[in-house]
Amino acid sequence: MENAPQLYSSHNWAEKTVDSTRVNTPPSKLDEIYDIQKCVAWIKENNFLKVCLQFPDHLLPDSSDVALKLQQLLGQTVYILGDTAYGSCCIDYVAAAHINADSIIHYGPTCLSKSSDNIPHMNVYEKLHLNTAELKSALSKIYEDIIGDVCLVLDDGYVHFYDSILQEFADLERLLVKEVNQFTNLDNKSVIFITNNQRKLMNFALSMKINSLYYYDPPDIKPYESDQRIIKRRYFLMEKIRDASTIGIVIGTLGVKNYLEVIERLKRIIEKRGKKYYLISVGKPTVAKLANIGEVDVYAIITCSMNEIYDSRDFYKPIVTPYDVEMALNFMDLISNNIQFSYDYNSYLSHLGDIPNIENTSQESDVSLLTGKVRSFVPEPVKESLQNSTEIALKTEGTVALNSNYGAGYLSERSWKGLEQNLGQSEVKLAEEGKTGLAQGYDNEKILLGLNVE
Repeated sequence: MENAPQLYSSHNWAEKTVDSTRVNTPPSKLDEIYDIQKCVAWIKENNFLKVCLQFPDHLLPDSSDVALKLQQLLGQTVYILGDTAYGSCCIDYVAAAHINADSIIHYGPTCLSKSSDNIPHMNVYEKLHLNTAELKSALSKIYEDIIGDVCLVLDDGYVHFYDSILQEFADLERLLVKEVNQFTNLDNKSVIFITNNQRKLMNFALSMKINSLYYYDPPDIKPYESDQRIIKRRYFLMEKIRDASTIGIVIGTLGVKNYLEVIERLKRIIEKRGKKYYLISVGKPTVAKLANIGEVDVYAIITCSMNEIYDSRDFYKPIVTPYDVEMALNFMDLISNNIQFSYDYNSYLSHLGDIPNIENTSQESDVSLLTGKVRSFVPEPVKESLQNSTEIALKTEGTVALNSNYGAGYLSERSWKGLEQNLGQSEVKLAEEGKTGLAQGYDNEKILLGLNVE
């Protein structure tokens, strides 16, 4: 009897339900859709012994069949990552490290972020439908109007059409065909991006310095127009950051390269601008989790560029990118290096310089465009250490902090601070019978309302 694939979850306490009707790949199509033979060859060529298979939620119903197929051909156990630590588009090194995996095969859409770990991985992309004849017909309508070199970029779901497009489009001069993970320099070129992901199209437009960008919306190829609402919202969020006294730095990824460097840089910027920060790690950030930290004014999320949390309006406090923090508190560095907005911090991190002290800039104070109040960016003076002091500290009447802007001071200003003992302040009473019935209407509440309790 075949060994069943081991389903490994990085969060054993989290039980998730998956709609199995979303994916129902016939067994005869598994080899073609999931590149089974290619995966087997890669594993055998590198002698990998502990292989993890990472699937997004909508492909999990196929995961057991794929794992069984691989085990039958390899004669060894493979592991399914049943619950990714953060986003399914990033390689989940954290879950794989729990079993000391030596390789990962990632199935489905990917954000193509630079990886933070050196565990070997292989990407198996989705295989979406594309009518190449219809694409060529659409391209021929606008091809003569495009000046200069033209690059046709295939998103990861269409890379399996690469060879056929090379053959069918060979008669078009000035045309280069690239996969989305192949291109290096697209400056001064016109790009036609074949994708069905609007977020990836927007990231592409923001991070590339190209002449013009087009996208394929069957049956036509259309010019891409940037959404000015995104840029306007960036200015609003920058003002919120400048107004904030406390900023939460939320760790939203452990798989994207340089995430630790970005965190350390944000901490230094925030401190030098006289603000307080909290470093928050709660797994996948949700509205309920972040709502528990009421003293935070703005959340800076460190995550991959494809994360949709930046577009969410459900959170009680603004969600900002590392670029927004840089632009709000250290804008001269970005302006001097001509760095444009990007959700991908790796696209500009290496071009940033040292963070100057506030005394060396013209940002000591200004007026908020949201509140009209004067705000200062000068950090508070560092208090003298009391470690070697011989002075006697007098006991206060329960005062924990004098500064009510953050931390314990913020807690002291709350009307409810949690359960308190109040020893000696409350009269001792015998236990009494409490309420009975259902929460939607206790028995005594029904009597008070004059309702029939029978």
